[in-house]
Amino acid sequence: MGEIKQGRLGVPPDCQMLVTGQVTQYGDEKDDGYYQKGKSKKYVVLDTGQYSGTVDVTLNGKTHATSNKCVLDKRTGLMWMQEVVQADIGPEGDGKLYWKEVADVENIFRFKAQVNFQKVGGYGDWRVPNVVEMLSLVWWDKGSAPNIDTDAFPSTPNEWHYSSTSWGIDNAQVIQFGLWVDVGYNVKATIKNYCRLVRGPKFE
Repeated sequence: MGEIKQGRLGVPPDCQMLVTGQVTQYGDEKDDGYYQKGKSKKYVVLDTGQYSGTVDVTLNGKTHATSNKCVLDKRTGLMWMQEVVQADIGPEGDGKLYWKEVADVENIFRFKAQVNFQKVGGYGDWRVPNVVEMLSLVWWDKGSAPNIDTDAFPSTPNEWHYSSTSWGIDNAQVIQFGLWVDVGYNVKATIKNYCRLVRGPKFE
C-alpha cells in the first residue's frame, strides 16, 4: 500500500477549519475580524459536460427538471448539488419535503434515492448532509439573506433546510440561511422543508 500523505495530526492538508468571513475588526478588542484564523472558502462551480442541462427526477408521480450543476468545495472535499428544488415536487408542489411520513413517498430520502437513480451530475452516491456539513456553507459575516455564497449557490431559499441529523426519534435538525443563521429542529413526520444533497468528501 502506498504512503498516504497527510497534514499534521493525520489530517488531510485541505481539511482545516474555515474562516467565518468576518474581515472587519470592531472596536479595540481582538475579535474574529482581527485574527481571521482558518482558510477561506474555495468553491468551484461545475456546469459543463456531465454537469450541464437537467435530469427529470420523479417523486410520487411529480417530475422536476433537476439541474446537473454541482459545486465542489475544495476546502472540505464535499460536492454539493447547486440547486435546491423549489417547484413541482412535494405535497404542495413547492419542493418542500417531509423528513419521513406515513406514506413514505414524499420525503427527503425518497428524493435522494430518485436523484441517485437518475444520476444527477453523473453520480449515484448523493446523500442528505448532516448538520455540521450544512453549517460549512454559511457565510457568517455576509450581512444579507441568504447567508451563503449566492454566486456558487444561487438557488438557496431563505427558509429551513433539513439535515440528516436526528434530534431524538421524532425530530431532525434544520438550518435556515437567513439574514442571521438559525439552527433548530422540526418534527420529521409533519413539517416540510427544503433539502440540498451532498456527496463525498473526497480529497485530491
